[in-house]
Amino acid sequence: MSASVSLLGLGVATTARCDARPADMDPSAKEALSLARLAYAEPDAEIAVDAWDEVVRLAAAAADAGTPLPEETVSLWLAARADCLASLRRWADAERAYGEAAEALARVVSAQVTTSGTGGRIDSGEASVPMYARLAMAHDGRALAAGAIDDWPLAVEASRRATAAAGLGGMGSGSGSGSGSGSRRMSGERGRAVDVPTTAFKAGMRGGAPTVAQRVAFNAAMARWGAGEPAVAAAMLDVVDLGPEPDAGYPQFWEARAARAVALWASGAKPRAEAEWAALCRPTRPNPPAVPKNGVKAAVNKAAQAQFDAYGVLMDKRCEDFTSGTPLPCDDAGIPGSGGSSSPCAIFTVQEARARLWPPSAVKALGEFLQDGPEFVLRASEMERARG
Repeated sequence: MSASVSLLGLGVATTARCDARPADMDPSAKEALSLARLAYAEPDAEIAVDAWDEVVRLAAAAADAGTPLPEETVSLWLAARADCLASLRRWADAERAYGEAAEALARVVSAQVTTSGTGGRIDSGEASVPMYARLAMAHDGRALAAGAIDDWPLAVEASRRATAAAGLGGMGSGSGSGSGSGSRRMSGERGRAVDVPTTAFKAGMRGGAPTVAQRVAFNAAMARWGAGEPAVAAAMLDVVDLGPEPDAGYPQFWEARAARAVALWASGAKPRAEAEWAALCRPTRPNPPAVPKNGVKAAVNKAAQAQFDAYGVLMDKRCEDFTSGTPLPCDDAGIPGSGGSSSPCAIFTVQEARARLWPPSAVKALGEFLQDGPEFVLRASEMERARG
């Protein structure tokens, strides 16, 4: 994930309550607000970190002057700084920054639960992400950073706190039926599932956690694996929600299925591991196109799709994979970045697992699993595709 992706939009409601009376605002507070806007938009993460440090200093100066900025605003700034540090792989700094953000967010959530019983939310910006979900993400980020510096006891504790924070949304475990069908998901106000913010660190990876609850549950299991408990991790992964399912039988949380298969293999349950991996290697179809709920937009969407289908009759459909040059049909190019493969298991190589911050023991187990386990499933799938 690029560093710039992790910087934008995490505190989009920062001006909602702060600049109502600009004439009476402390100069440090004004400067902090202006600099925060620049930090969100700064594409260079190194520069952005310096900006965030100054923003936090200015916010503290405003508080010392007796005109503190709203704590929810400052807590979001702290979370944005932590995400930025994580994107730079400055793990020790990121661990401390996530801890500071979690402390601030915990105070906000505690106050909002006391006054409203909802856990609070920011009413603009990215899907009105509830503050308890922000708190869960801060603890979860701390767990990832702690694991990256090989402090697995801290990672386990931070994951425990992330699970507790997620519980404020009514579904702390993020677990469900295992198959993904009918599984439970952490919900926000009005029962809405809380998606992982697109600006969060490690968001948007292929087959990654769609919701905050799923991410928290998955990383809690991986922390236990890092702490030397692969069997416990396998049991925890066995109940992680694998949905949503745009096509029946194909859960989309592929990373959890891959980790589950490897954990089962590492804990001695080899037949189950092979069955899980074989299921993950089944070719999957692309997600179905979105259908707007607005009638006019839906009609326009349908007409545009019909026009595209008509053009398709005349199109040259010979394409190739951007990185490898592998010839591909343009309308059946497989999973993006997989060289034309439609098998989700093809994503999960040792290098990919390491990039996703799997514990070293899990990465090692994946390598052994791919070498000694059902790698033939993937090869057979690819041979079948070539024949088709």
